[in-house]
Amino acid sequence: MQTIPLASTLFRNVLPTCAFFALLLGSSPASAALGGDVSSIGAGQTHLLASARIQRAATHVMHELQAPTGTKVREYLGNDGKVFAVSWQGPFRPDLRQLLGTYYDTYIQAAKGRVARGPVNIELPGLVIHMSGHQRAFYGRAYLVDRVPQGLSTDEIR
Repeated sequence: MQTIPLASTLFRNVLPTCAFFALLLGSSPASAALGGDVSSIGAGQTHLLASARIQRAATHVMHELQAPTGTKVREYLGNDGKVFAVSWQGPFRPDLRQLLGTYYDTYIQAAKGRVARGPVNIELPGLVIHMSGHQRAFYGRAYLVDRVPQGLSTDEIR
């Protein structure tokens, strides 16, 4: 009878599976970032295995991605094809680095001064970020003040 060393079995069978799941779970969703353009929204839908819904208005287009986990991400694009706002809601907080794009570092700097827990309300010249929630119920929005189309109320970004 031939015996197979335990280490050999682990490397051959278990390690590749663990590596696959680590890459799958560790990668961030590719979606259009705040200030970015529409070109990568389709990639985000594929990566998240999300269903997509597109809603058109006279002043903008809203792309809504719903992940199987229940989290919804909405990306608002102006008629120029640039993302002027993002919002999210669901049981899991999305990757803010991905959603905020180049504005992520600005968010981190502004949030450093916070000492209290609770809602985040950051209002800077040109950038507004509001977020809150608790376990299994997170929501938030971020928008570029000077890019919000005329005639669209910021209350509609949700």
